[in-house]
Amino acid sequence: TTVCSIYNDTLFASSAIQSNLNLDDRHDIMMPLGFTFNFYGQPYTNCVVSSNGYVTFDTSLANTYSPYSINSPIPNPGSIPENAILAPWQDINPGINGDIYYELKGNYPNRKYIITFCQIGMFSCTDSLTTTQIILHEGTDKIEMFIESKPLCLAWNGGNAIQGLVNIGNTTADIVFDPILLAYRNFPLQWSAYNEGWEFVPNGSNYLINSIPYVAK
Repeated sequence: TTVCSIYNDTLFASSAIQSNLNLDDRHDIMMPLGFTFNFYGQPYTNCVVSSNGYVTFDTSLANTYSPYSINSPIPNPGSIPENAILAPWQDINPGINGDIYYELKGNYPNRKYIITFCQIGMFSCTDSLTTTQIILHEGTDKIEMFIESKPLCLAWNGGNAIQGLVNIGNTTADIVFDPILLAYRNFPLQWSAYNEGWEFVPNGSNYLINSIPYVAK
């Protein structure tokens, strides 16, 4: 690719499927991954994306309400989201601006399923845009998470957001530790992030969380 003039490298979704999810606080339709992905030791071939920044493997939630209010830390048994990747979970609104994209890339046995939350406005702070991406890896079951921009909207829901993973039943969680604030990105921490990369590597019944370079996929 030859680029003439100024070029800003950023997250994007090439040859991707654009979601029709343009509603606030909603779960999308069930989407096929294209391969089997193991999450907390359980195999899945489909997922459901929330307009509030998370992906769940509970396909019964397709086309249903997605909670936005964060008032307790994860894990929180009996509550949604569960069995989910929180990238992060926060109150955003694609009904105002931004889009969600799905993409299957690569070849067997090393395919990747990519979910991109692109330039979506924070609820009540609609000029503050968030762009994040989740990548599920076939075979290794590794999860990558990239944050281009995650602003802080103190005007709504206390600015709360949670980044990490949570299992079925919401009994176990693996939460990112903020390298600046030196605290877990869980309720009630107020945090922001830009140009970050994280990987979640299966390790028995939990995950190892590592900081990785931020790259566009």
